Amino acid sequence: MSTAVVEVVAPLAAVFDLNTRLFLNALDGLEDAEATVRPNRHTNSIAFIGGHVVEARAWMGRLLGLDTPAPFGGALEHRTSIDTVTSFPMLLDIRAAWQATSDRVSARLGIITDAELAGESGERFPGVPATLLGAIAFLVQHESYHIGQLAFVRKYLGRPSMSYR
Repeated sequence: MSTAVVEVVAPLAAVFDLNTRLFLNALDGLEDAEATVRPNRHTNSIAFIGGHVVEARAWMGRLLGLDTPAPFGGALEHRTSIDTVTSFPMLLDIRAAWQATSDRVSARLGIITDAELAGESGERFPGVPATLLGAIAFLVQHESYHIGQLAFVRKYLGRPSMSYR
């Protein structure tokens, strides 16, 4: 995280960077076959959750004015149900798309201005103002929520707990 981060977005940028690491920690050591396992028919797989979170992070990049197209050829773009997806990206591709998008968005958060943050986001997210700052806050929280899901499914698979290190 850049030291030039606008004070108001600095805590969100810190959580963004933490989420970058935690997401990768949640996937650490998993195999592609494990990533498609669903604890039951009412829950999602790691491949679906991970792909969804990468797609949402790319969308955050677009809200911030970056050219961050939907990863995986758009296969998971705007998908709200695992039952509508016919194929999932491999974990190697999920990790690579996550890191590439994360690096760009983190850099953008390091140079964003107060005026940009106060501007309208063009999107409406629940519980936050319709500003770019509100959109960032919602999307960072959204990532945290799904990283918790990844950690839960990881434990379900018999893997060690996700590390904060």
